[in-house]
Amino acid sequence: MKERAEKMQIDLGGNVLPGFVGGSKDIEICAERIRTLYSAGVAAAVLTPRYYPAKMSVAEFTMLRAKMLSDLSQNMPKKSPVLYLGSEVYLDERLKYISDIGSLAVYGTRTIIVDMPEGVWETDLLDTLYAIKMADYEILIAHIDRCPEGYVKDLFKLGYKGIIDASSLLGVPNLLRRNRFFEWIDGGNIVGVASNFAADEKRAHEKIMKLHSILGNRATSIAESSARYLAGAIQITK
Repeated sequence: MKERAEKMQIDLGGNVLPGFVGGSKDIEICAERIRTLYSAGVAAAVLTPRYYPAKMSVAEFTMLRAKMLSDLSQNMPKKSPVLYLGSEVYLDERLKYISDIGSLAVYGTRTIIVDMPEGVWETDLLDTLYAIKMADYEILIAHIDRCPEGYVKDLFKLGYKGIIDASSLLGVPNLLRRNRFFEWIDGGNIVGVASNFAADEKRAHEKIMKLHSILGNRATSIAESSARYLAGAIQITK
C-alpha cells in the first residue's frame, strides 16, 4: 500500500452508501471505497446519499440511510477517515413543505448540501432555495462546476457557497475554465471538494496527489472552509 498522501483533508461528497442513486453496488464495495479514501489521504468525509423528494419521503429516506449505515458498521474498514452523515438533496419545490428537512442536514449541523437541477431554474425553484436558507440553514451547492456560469454568479451574489467536483479539476486541462474555478476559490465561494473516487486505491492515491498539486495552497484554504461548515457535526465513526 502506498504511503498515505495526507493532502486532501476533507471530502464533502461521499455518495458511497448502497441503495441510493449513484451509490455503491453493495456494502462491500462501499467499505472498499471508504478504505480507499483513507489510504489516499482523506482525513474526513461526509456520506451524502442522494435524496429526491419526488421518490420518497424524508422518513423513508432516513430509514433506508440508517439501514445502510448499520450494514456498513458491520463491514467498516479497520482504518477509515472520520465519517459524518449527511445527504445530497435534489432541489424540488416540495422541499418548502417538508417539516423535517433538518434530517437532511449534515448530522449535528444546519448545513444542507443541495443539488441544483439541470436546465432553466424557474423562480419557484429559487424561492424554495431561499425558503430553506431563511429557515436558518447553511446551503452548499453540490457540483457547482456543472451549473451554468450565469446562474453560478447569481448564487454567489446571493451568498450561497459551492462544492466543486474533483473531476472538474483533474480532467483534460482547460486553463480558462480552471482559472475560473480558482477565482471562485480565491473569492471564498468554493468551500469544499467532492471526490467520488472509485474503489481503486492506486488511482485514488494518484488523483489526490494530482489534485493537491493543482490546488497548491488553495487545498488548505478549502479544507479550512469545509471544517467551518462541519462545526458541531457528529462523527459516525470512532
